[in-house]
Amino acid sequence: MGEAEEAIEALEELGLTEYQARCFVALAQLPHGTAKEIGQVADIPRSRVYETMDRLREKGLVEVHETEPRMYQSVSVDTAIQILRKEYESYFDTAERTLNQLEPTYKEAQQGVWAINTYEQVTGRIVDLITDANDEIVLIVLDEDLLDENSLNALAEVGDRGVNIHVGMVSEATDERVENAEVDATVFTTDLIEWFTAMSGSPRLGRLLMVDQGPVLVSALHEEQLPGVPNETAVWSDGIDHGFATFAERVFTYELKDNVPMEYDEDR
Repeated sequence: MGEAEEAIEALEELGLTEYQARCFVALAQLPHGTAKEIGQVADIPRSRVYETMDRLREKGLVEVHETEPRMYQSVSVDTAIQILRKEYESYFDTAERTLNQLEPTYKEAQQGVWAINTYEQVTGRIVDLITDANDEIVLIVLDEDLLDENSLNALAEVGDRGVNIHVGMVSEATDERVENAEVDATVFTTDLIEWFTAMSGSPRLGRLLMVDQGPVLVSALHEEQLPGVPNETAVWSDGIDHGFATFAERVFTYELKDNVPMEYDEDR
């Protein structure tokens, strides 16, 4: 695929129609052009060029010189990117505003185990669970790449309001990242964590989280589909009234009682 086609695809992803993208890319390669010239370079019917250029003009991406025949020129690439970025960001603002208005003030929690299919979704759920914590967080990280900035920031915020934080890990790099993020946490490791970390093959355990001895999340790492992008899935539950969550809660509790005795209340 040539650069022009890549640019056309990118512009379509940013909201332009195929004809709009083709005309803009064609005009970007010319100092200026008539509808006939633009149509030839863009490889679209001349009869569609006029309407398309009017739409691009309305978007602020094209300037028109009222001559005979009419001449067009594109705005600079920097200006075009600023216009498209602003319009694209406005979609996020609109989506956030309207979805917040549609969402009920109170959503009843549905008991059960929920599946999550991407690294971004897993991280988002972990951040949400951490943010909602009132008393205690136990986070076990079996791969240092999974201790991301968003999770660290969330841990630091709840730590500032007095939530007890325990981070289980093996890698010294993970310990350093927790310290550098100024997270007030008890960092520990155990034989079980070392055993989990030493496991090879795919899938393998990634992150384990328990909040307020209730909601739990367990993630798995699979073989990477894209270089440098974790391929992570997870299941989580908002309570401990069934097998998966009860098992996970018992594991967390055992690990803390045996390895963080000064920080964990054994009467719980």
